[in-house]
Order: sequence, then structure tokens, then C-alpha cells
Amino acid sequence: MSWDLGRFLNTLTYYDALPFAEAWRRIQNGFQPKSKVNPVLPTFSRLAQVLLLGKGLPAGLAEALQQQVRTPSRLREQVLDSNRDFTAATVLLGLEDGELARTYLQQIGCTPQTEQLLFDFRQPNPALDEFWGILDDVVMGGVSRSRLLWGGQQLLFTGQVSTANSGGFVSTRTRNLEPPLDLSGFAGLELRLRGDGQRYKFFVRDQTGWDSPAYSYAFETTPEKEQTVRIPFAEMVPTFRARILPSAPPVNTSRIYSLQVMLSKFEADGSLNPNFRPGSFQLGLRWIGAYRRDPLPQVIGVARGPIPVELLAALQSSSPRWCGVEGPADTEEFGLVAHAHTRCVEFLLQVMQSPAAVGRVLQVEPVHA
Repeated sequence: MSWDLGRFLNTLTYYDALPFAEAWRRIQNGFQPKSKVNPVLPTFSRLAQVLLLGKGLPAGLAEALQQQVRTPSRLREQVLDSNRDFTAATVLLGLEDGELARTYLQQIGCTPQTEQLLFDFRQPNPALDEFWGILDDVVMGGVSRSRLLWGGQQLLFTGQVSTANSGGFVSTRTRNLEPPLDLSGFAGLELRLRGDGQRYKFFVRDQTGWDSPAYSYAFETTPEKEQTVRIPFAEMVPTFRARILPSAPPVNTSRIYSLQVMLSKFEADGSLNPNFRPGSFQLGLRWIGAYRRDPLPQVIGVARGPIPVELLAALQSSSPRWCGVEGPADTEEFGLVAHAHTRCVEFLLQVMQSPAAVGRVLQVEPVHA
């Protein structure tokens, strides 16, 4: 196989690595301007599922809660003042039936989720082509080839990796994100994927340079098995061209400019990847997300009075980030609609923002006339 100069130039221009990259891209695209679409949300949003589990809850509580989180003018001011995350909620109705509630909770428990979704590959999105491109060993004279394909609710990274011409790696990488991701409130990244048994690497960069140092984390995959891979920022190794940089500072998580997934014959320290095999490969990516140092509740169950034992057990098994909320059992006190609405909605909004609520059953204070 001979080295492909055209692929080499296309790679460098895609990643703006040449001074004439933008001009060359415009010629290739018929002088169409570069797209400015950015698939990353400018403000982080978090989905908390609030389940109303019991009978006798204040009439209209679900609607009042939905209204608060859909038109959060007061919350938005708090976000700007305190740099807290905006909260969204999905309120599931009709769960007075205990069996139905358990069914919902079981479905949630069987559905992988992440605290902060960054890239969702489960639905084809052509706009992502503006940010995720191919970066193979052609840049150093190699002949490996990879590509990105949509299908099966995943983005498939696939192709052929070869060690010919001193090559041996394939990768998919984002262009620089503007503005960069601020993940300073998170402990690491999560990848939901289906692998092929090879050992891959994930990189982030906190600098804009195309060939700047990167922070690396290696992970194993199991053939044809879907898995969630957690990448702690604290365990990412600073590297430059498969060499560790021992004096480099930790990754600056407040300014993540690019992400990259790689299959390489080398480890971060330049040693050989023990599970590397040349030839065909494929890695299916479902999503990339982030997880917090102090997790917030994901599933919140609300009941009048004590949560029934069987529903509490289902709530606990639905998510490690469960929380139970028990309102006053007294029908008259809980029937004070206006006060109950205000108190319950405010309490639930506080719970959604409280790491201390995870794994606990909390009580709403009684409402008195």
C-alpha cells in the first residue's frame, strides 16, 4: 500500500493544521462557508425523573412542578448568580398504581444514563460531521484507514489498522470546540460503547494546538458487549506522541478543547499495546457524558406519608442516585392546596440540586393552616 498524499492534506486541512487550511476547505466545498453549528449545549442541563408514587398528593402538584422547571426565570437568575447547573425534570403521572410504578422504575434501571450528556450518537446527526473527523497514521506516512458510520443507535468507528510504513494507529477526534467545555464541576467522562475486544485510548486536550500535548486514558473492551467506561480526570496521563510528560500539570478541566478516541499499537509510555491486533476493528459509540464529583439525584420518588416498602425497594434498585420524598400523611394538612403546592415544589427543586439527598428518604414539613 502506498502513502496517500491527498488523505494527508485533507486531514491537516480538516483540523486547521495548515495556514491555508480554511482556503483549501472552501475550494473543496465550492466556496461554501464553514458551518458554525455546535452540537454541545452552551448551558448544561440535567434530567431528573420525579415519580409521584402515592395517592392523596396535592392536586396539580405535577403540573406545578413541570411549570417551574419549564419556565425557570427565577432558577435562571440563580444559575447566573451562583454558576449552578440548570435543572430540568420529567414528571411521570399515573403512578398511584404500585405495580405501574415498579414497572417504570425497572425500565429506568435497565436504561443506561449519564449525569451530563455531551454527545449523543443514538440518532444520526449530520451536524456532528462538522466536529468529529478522522485522524489516522497517514499524518506520519502510515496506511491505516478508518471512517465513521451511523446505524443501530450508535456512531460506528471502523476500518483497517496497519503497522506498514511505521504506522499503527487510527482515531476519531473533534475539531476544537468553541467555547471549550467547562467540566470543572465533574470528576470524569463516561463512554457508552460496544467494543471488539481491543484496548483503546481516550484523549482530551486543554490547549488549542493541533499537535499539542494530550491527556490519555486506556480502556479495555469486550467483544460485542455493551459497556459504560468511566474515565476519571485524575487518572488521565499527560502525553505527547506516545511519551509521558512527567512534569506536566493535571488536565485543566475548565477548558477542554477537543476529545479523541484512538486505537494504537502503543501505550501512553511508548510500550506496545498488549491487546493490539492489526486488521479490521470496530467500536460503536452511543454517547459521551460526564459524571460529577458529588452526584445529584436522578430518580426522585414522592409519596404522601411513608413510601411503601416494595416501592422503596424498586426505587433503590432503579438508580444509585435515588431519593425518596415523603409528604405529611395527614390528609387535611396535605390538602391545603396552595400551601402544599408551594412547599412541595420548592422542596423538590432543592432536592434536585442537593448531592446530600442521594440515597436518602426525606420528609416535607407539614403544612398548617
